[in-house]
Formats: sequence, C-alpha cells, structure tokens
Amino acid sequence: MLEVTKNAAQMAIIQLGEAFKNFFAGRARYPRLRRKGVHDRFTLTNDQFALDGCRIRIPHLGWVRMREALRFSGKILSATISRVADRWFASISVDTQDLTHLPKAENQGAVGVDLGVSALATLSTGEVIAGPKAHAALLKRLRRLSRSLRACYEL
Repeated sequence: MLEVTKNAAQMAIIQLGEAFKNFFAGRARYPRLRRKGVHDRFTLTNDQFALDGCRIRIPHLGWVRMREALRFSGKILSATISRVADRWFASISVDTQDLTHLPKAENQGAVGVDLGVSALATLSTGEVIAGPKAHAALLKRLRRLSRSLRACYEL
C-alpha cells in the first residue's frame, strides 16, 4: 500500500460508485471487474500532481517528460495516467472559460454531395474533390523497390 499514492485507490472507489449509479439509472451496463495488466490506469486529483512546461510530477515517480505542453488555460481538475501498448499517457482535465469570444460561423447554404469511384466526392456546385490515390503511390514504391532488387541480382 505504501508504493502507490492514496488517491489512486480513492478515485477507483469513486469511479466504481459512479459506474453503479449509471447502471441503476439505466444509462450503462453492469460494471465489470478489470484485469490486472490490461488497460491499466489511475487518476490523480489536481493537488496530487504538478505541471511545469513539458513535465508532469507524479507521486512516487517524480518528474516525467511530456510530449507537449498543456494547450489550454484554466483550472486543472484531474489527470488520468493510462497505459496503451506499453506506453504511458497522461490525460489532463481542464475547466476552461466559455469560448464566447470566437466569432460565429455564418451559414454558407446547403450543398449536395455525390460520392463516386473516380472522384471522392462531387458537389452540386460542380466542385470535384479528388480522393487519395493509393494505387499510384504504391506503384511508385513498387518500381523503386524493383529497381533496387534488380541492382542486387545484376552483380
């Protein structure tokens, strides 16, 4: 028990209570037991961790590098540390202000879309949107690899 922070066990019990509340309200299925080692994760409240630029301080681990700095400003609520394919990720919940300062998008009108084979989409305005040409790109790659293979056999 001394190896992990007390908050990890507390948040697990709180989340289990929320899961049962959602089950009895008819919003979710019956909560299932998690297996150890599969979808590992734990949650920390805002007083259990600290952020400093591109670093996060996790209890009993210390400072851990993050790929990018926090993008949003506001009150930090919690962080969920999860493991996916032996890589650890931190999901930080931030309470931001309402985004009322953004201008509203004006109505551009309606347009019909025809999905096709030769073109990805054709709009009713006559605009043609070309789709990805994976076949052409793969043919270029095949030519390049064939040339390198031919060079090996010419020796």
